[in-house]
Amino acid sequence: MQERLQKAAQIYPKVNVPTLSEEVLLLKAELEKPYPNTVTIANLIAHNSELLGDFLALANSNVTQHKHEIKEAKTAVNLLGLDEISNLFVSASLKKAVSQNAIEQEILAHGSKAGIAASELSFWVYEVSRSEAYMAGLMQNLGALFLSRLNPQAYILRFRQHLAHPIESLEEEAEMYGTTHVHLGALIAKKWRLDDTLCKTILMHHDTALLKTANSQNKIRQMVALIMAANFAVATADDTHITQELKQYKEMAFDALNLPENALTAASAAVVKWGHAMGTAPGGH
Repeated sequence: MQERLQKAAQIYPKVNVPTLSEEVLLLKAELEKPYPNTVTIANLIAHNSELLGDFLALANSNVTQHKHEIKEAKTAVNLLGLDEISNLFVSASLKKAVSQNAIEQEILAHGSKAGIAASELSFWVYEVSRSEAYMAGLMQNLGALFLSRLNPQAYILRFRQHLAHPIESLEEEAEMYGTTHVHLGALIAKKWRLDDTLCKTILMHHDTALLKTANSQNKIRQMVALIMAANFAVATADDTHITQELKQYKEMAFDALNLPENALTAASAAVVKWGHAMGTAPGGH
């Protein structure tokens, strides 16, 4: 583990990881105050019109399932909790900042679909909010996106193989790069000062041994299981080949979360409904 994290740290300077946008940094600073100012928060969200549009798209999706359409930042602040505001705004900002080309867009689009599925599945998981589940699904392959910059054409083929064989392909990735996307992704999330639970979830989101622990109240364990179940739901929604490894992931995740079978139907339907509407486009660079 430590050796792969050290190798990830060596790769980090080579893959041009951007800093968080000024709006995100200012929003995080405001939310960390004892008494955040809702007017300031609304102004920060509305400052960048393109980013505001992406934020509102998330706010009006299954990620919140709010009954009324949210058309402006002020309304969002009044209707959504501050944690949801933070999760949605950071998600929208990162989607805009890190997708530079078609290959990165493909990786991030899968994450967005997984986030949609995870949001739907979180209905049955009391400890994890819909926006937390979305962030976990979206960010799971953050490291893959940046690893792809080392050798884009070769990596996207490996990434597609990884989606079908999430267990065995991780070790193949480690042999090739000396680290894996989970280690690089966790490092980047930590550099961005994202929530510690999310950082650890990114690091452990392929850890099948974690799902076998008895502590059902472990939030990281629940978020990892949500990601695994969500990835299976995306494969089902996209009508892709379901491998034995994916079936194994699904069974372990559903057992860990005690999910009913209709949860998979709901998650796959959400991906079909929202997956293309919330797809990513390459960021402006």
